Amino acid sequence: MDHLYWDIGSCAGGACFEVELRGSAARVCLMDVDDYQAYLDGDAYQYHGGFYDVSPVVLEVPYDAYWYLVVDSNAHRIKVAVTEVFD
Repeated sequence: MDHLYWDIGSCAGGACFEVELRGSAARVCLMDVDDYQAYLDGDAYQYHGGFYDVSPVVLEVPYDAYWYLVVDSNAHRIKVAVTEVFD
């Protein structure tokens, strides 16, 4: 499974993250800890996000939990920058 990930940690609902993609389109997924483990195990999982070929991508944390941000793409062909967006 070729992916990049960031352990965002505990976040309150409403927190926003900006993802800058360079070099390739990618599926960008925000997952809680249970769904990320299911993703790693090859089981059914849910995520917030989608497939993006235009950047930056802004994702909002939907509820209080522990979160991972996953970028599904060829790790050798893409550069990714992730920043938390503060209002």
